[in-house]
This record gives sequence, C-alpha cells and structure tokens, in this order.
Amino acid sequence: MKSGKKRKQEILAKRRAKQNDVLLNPYEDMQSLPEGTIRADHKELSHNNTYGPLPYFYIDKCYICVDCKSEEMWSARDQKWWYEIAKGCIDSTAIRCFSCRNIIKAEKDQQKSHMEEKALEKPHPNKSFLQKLDRNKRKI
Repeated sequence: MKSGKKRKQEILAKRRAKQNDVLLNPYEDMQSLPEGTIRADHKELSHNNTYGPLPYFYIDKCYICVDCKSEEMWSARDQKWWYEIAKGCIDSTAIRCFSCRNIIKAEKDQQKSHMEEKALEKPHPNKSFLQKLDRNKRKI
C-alpha cells in the first residue's frame, strides 16, 4: 500500500506527462500555414490569462478608426508584435489609425512639456500671503 504523498506524486507525474503529449498547436506539424498568415508562438503568449483559445496564427484584419472613421488594416506582423513583443492583452484589437495615434501622442507630448514648464516657473511672490488668506476663509 502506498502513502498518500507517493500516490499524489504519481498522479501529478501522469498529469504532466499527459500535458506534454497533447499537441498544443495543430499547425505545428504542417509545413505551410494558410496564405498571408504568420505563425503564433504560444510560449510568448503565456502572459495572457484567458479562458478562450490562443491563436495559432495571425491574419490581416480590417477595422474602422473610432476617430476619423477611415477603414484601416491591422497587419499580421503588427498583431504579432503587439501580442508577443509588447505583451498586449490577447482580447485587445486596434481601434485607431496611425495618423490618429500620432495626433494623440503629439497632444500628450505638448501637455507634458507644458507641465514641465509650469514646474520650472517661480512661484508668485504673494503665494504664501494668498495661502494664508485662503486658510483663514476656511476657518470662518
């Protein structure tokens, strides 16, 4: 008769062996993928915690930009970069075109430089006096 610990170890070893035997990607053995696709690397997608299946390959997708309403193409190469290199969520998709993304980046950069300039400005000479007045008003 085996102890509970040994039995548990045997069960876990069987489960690991079974997981290693399962073919994770049916396209691994195929020499060619469907035309216009790029193979997905499941090891690079391990950061995703999803109940759904991981993609076996990426294919170009069309989408409409939410800002300018132009029809755009999210290429398979860009998808591979987003999901595997940038570690984006597997459920996310592109929603803005390149030009609209650049506009948003420029606005953020402008706001950042403005805030940096404000931080370098000298405070108003009456700032401490005005703060005291403000505190006194709150007491009343």
